[in-house]
Amino acid sequence: MSAARCLGCLVLHHLPHTRHPPHRALTPLLGGRGTVHSPLRLWLVPDKRWNASVSWVLPQGHETGINIYNSTTKTKVPLRTHHPGLLTWYNCGPTVYDSAHIGHALSYIKIDIIRRIMTRVFDLNVIMVMGITDIDDKIIRRSQELQVSFREITEHYEQEFFNDMDRLRVWRPSLAPRVTEHVPHIIAFTQGILDRGLAYVAVDGSVYFNTGAYGRYGKLFPVHEEEATAAATATAAAAAVIKKSPRDFALWKLAKKGEPSWPSPWGRGRPGWHIECSAMASHILGVPLDVHGGGIDLRFPHHENEEAQCCAFHDTQQWCNYWLHVGHLHTRREKMSKSLYNTISVEALLQQHSVNTFRLFCLLSHYRNNVEFGPTSLDQAKVYMRKIRSFLHDAYAYINGQLKCAPLDESALKMKLVETRARVRRSLADDFDTARAVEAVMDLITLGNRELKKQSQGTSLDRSAGSMAAICSYIHYLMEEVFGIHFPSVSDASNLSLESGGRLFQVMNAVLELRDRVRKFALLQDTDGQTGLSVEEVKDKKRERMPLLHACDHLREELLKSGLQIKDHKGNTSWSLADETTEQKKGV
Repeated sequence: MSAARCLGCLVLHHLPHTRHPPHRALTPLLGGRGTVHSPLRLWLVPDKRWNASVSWVLPQGHETGINIYNSTTKTKVPLRTHHPGLLTWYNCGPTVYDSAHIGHALSYIKIDIIRRIMTRVFDLNVIMVMGITDIDDKIIRRSQELQVSFREITEHYEQEFFNDMDRLRVWRPSLAPRVTEHVPHIIAFTQGILDRGLAYVAVDGSVYFNTGAYGRYGKLFPVHEEEATAAATATAAAAAVIKKSPRDFALWKLAKKGEPSWPSPWGRGRPGWHIECSAMASHILGVPLDVHGGGIDLRFPHHENEEAQCCAFHDTQQWCNYWLHVGHLHTRREKMSKSLYNTISVEALLQQHSVNTFRLFCLLSHYRNNVEFGPTSLDQAKVYMRKIRSFLHDAYAYINGQLKCAPLDESALKMKLVETRARVRRSLADDFDTARAVEAVMDLITLGNRELKKQSQGTSLDRSAGSMAAICSYIHYLMEEVFGIHFPSVSDASNLSLESGGRLFQVMNAVLELRDRVRKFALLQDTDGQTGLSVEEVKDKKRERMPLLHACDHLREELLKSGLQIKDHKGNTSWSLADETTEQKKGV
């Protein structure tokens, strides 16, 4: 894994790391609709306050067709990339000291869906780097509690985290650097900020960012000195002697006795939390950074501190062009958090609900919104899952000639498909509004179901298989490729049959034919069984043949356990490959 990271760094390192980046004045930046912001010159003079500046500037670059919410301006703005077709993205990763819970799952799935939308719908080459915090106060405490090395803790929980994400179908990041592998870069990054007079070494050897000298602190989340003082109350006693301001934050922390530490120009210590992401993102992805993602709780102070120290180090007004913040998962109106002891593990989630259902649950709320989780929270997602699966099953049965109905309104189906594709793209381009996109798909399915339920009048064999196949193809593409929701279907069964010489298809069709004849015999729907019988005789015969119906039901249940789903329609029967057995048991 380390070798892959090093290779990635060589490929992606657009801006070589230097100890003293050249000073430069910012040129005028072109805003939206021809607006030109006033020229702005920032002189880096040690111990001087920076001039005030615009809080956010629309970057020059390449249009993507996406509008994204800007948490600084609180408006939607055009998403532009620094390089054509390439989007650089740094995402805050886990602090690996404990198991992931479903609050993490929701956040990373929503990030994953946005990444898939960018890649699959808008054809962007997304380079995502996700930092792994493998040295931290919580990690040190856990290692001391268990009396094992901190690396044993981090290696175990990092592997568990990625295993959980794999189960949730979250794409792995392009690179996943660990903090402990980038300590030299973090030290050099700290030294660069010191060289500009925007940090200071405290009496104990810790290094702090000087928010007063920087002068533009509060860009992402405006904060007053009084608010910062209140927020720092818990640590004020320890920090008051060495910090110039409660807003100042640690770039390098002096090591305490028995803690893991690394040598530095200021003594043995370890990186501060905020500078980890800045140094790794800058080293691997360069500057400017297109997108930085994370939970809404990271907006302040973590992301605020990242933006400040990166602007200071890179001598730029705007390090990251777009900050993307995901809402929290709440339970009983509280944020799900290990510190509140209200978490549900990913393992516990998947014992009760399918991956498909939870991913669809994530789609049904906007990524920026907080989500309440309770016993009935996934019910709507389960209803939608059943509706989508049922439609695909019936549609493929129709395509393969197993389901008979009246001729379809092919023109209406084609028009609805075109309309749906346009609605979905507009919704996803509008700050990744997945809820509206799903509703558009459900409207398409409603029309498809209405057409498939038309009762056949006569013996016409006309079928509009092409239109229905186009609809199924689009739904599979959107759900599987873009949203990460899997729907095995009759098309999969046909492919499997071809690989095995058609034997599965032939066997299942023979099974369905025999089962259909047995059911009709048991229900007295065969001609011989209904001739010349009284009402009482019919009841007696049905009662007598009831075990045959039970046997047919038992056959359907046994085949489902093997991944083959039988569905009875009016007058005929169809079959398809089913989702995983566990998902069937969970009722979705």
